[in-house]
Amino acid sequence: MLGIGIGFTSSPIRPLLVLLIGSASLLIVTRKKSISLYLSKRLRRVETIHGKNLKISRILVYPIKSCAGIDLSSSAYDQEGFEFDRKWMIVDVEKNKQLSARDNRGIKAVRVFPSIKKDLSSPDGGVLEVTFPDSPDTPSFTVPLNPTPEQLSTWDTYGGFSLWDWSCEGYVVESTAPDTFYTPSEILTEYFGRPVLLVMNTPTPRPITEPMPFDPARFTYSGGPTVRYPDASPFLICSNASIDDAEAKVWAMARGELRGGVAGCTPDDAAEPTNAWARKNAKRLLIERFRPNVVVSGVDELFGEDDWQEITTTDNLSFVLPARCPRCMFPNVDTEDGKRDAKMPNNAMMQYRKVDKAAPTKYCFGMYMIPVEGAGVLSVGDEILVTRSAVNPKLESK
Repeated sequence: MLGIGIGFTSSPIRPLLVLLIGSASLLIVTRKKSISLYLSKRLRRVETIHGKNLKISRILVYPIKSCAGIDLSSSAYDQEGFEFDRKWMIVDVEKNKQLSARDNRGIKAVRVFPSIKKDLSSPDGGVLEVTFPDSPDTPSFTVPLNPTPEQLSTWDTYGGFSLWDWSCEGYVVESTAPDTFYTPSEILTEYFGRPVLLVMNTPTPRPITEPMPFDPARFTYSGGPTVRYPDASPFLICSNASIDDAEAKVWAMARGELRGGVAGCTPDDAAEPTNAWARKNAKRLLIERFRPNVVVSGVDELFGEDDWQEITTTDNLSFVLPARCPRCMFPNVDTEDGKRDAKMPNNAMMQYRKVDKAAPTKYCFGMYMIPVEGAGVLSVGDEILVTRSAVNPKLESK
């Protein structure tokens, strides 16, 4: 009726109304396209960088530095990392420094197997049992998980040994078994064929010394983040997708199927069929070689975790991810047989994972991770929400 009253068929204002209606329609359509494009880009970016249905798929701790790791379904943590992660370390007495599986002196450490045996009825919370499956003549031993003040008063303190040029100290560990004839340090000395000491970290804080861009005021605990005996950070996080991609590329480069496969990427042993790396799927690039604490599933883009800057869990626990982790020679050690390949996987990964301008001569795998809260619990299956990310401005991808 309104249209009839105005007289659309003859009114001189019809062209103006048509123009206004047309312009409004065009504006609405354009706006919808703009919003749609924005949301499309936004969602695409989230899916590309973050992935979907991100969850913790594995939790790993390495009670004795450089020794075998342990899968846990859940673990408490504090500002220094998971409860028992790198709480103990083996010191090379002659070198007065950490005994590392990075070199031949300590390569047998990856075949030393600690096991956490909790006992809530015990004053020390249970024991860490240490076994040597490849050395049947080496006796196992146990040490207290959380020694009482009375126990610690009888232990010696050894100080001044170097951990990446930082002067450290530790309690010289004694066994929980009073009838054990040899001390843990003596058993390990015999196993490694050189004088060593098994030490447990003291309450003296060790600050993070590797340069990382983080604001100490961001954390809920005073003094900023500290570590026990890890190299640089309380946690290391990576994704299932990244290790799968790395394994596939290492296999292909070992067979000369990718660029770089000819230049120093073939393994030490002979060519196929005796070469395990060159045979498809014969040699596994187990994630334990990279020593992560938290492994995440659901990442869509390979190495998408490179761009995460902060994450939050199901229980609203937050973590800052300040930098990528440059890698050393440790991943070349096969954690299943304790042998090292002088070239693989490092030579292959150097071809495509030298992505950090702060470490131009090294390849990177995994992200350092620092807790915002001073304590919490993480469990396998916890959902991960990426709350802050960017194409990391402090890093330069190739």
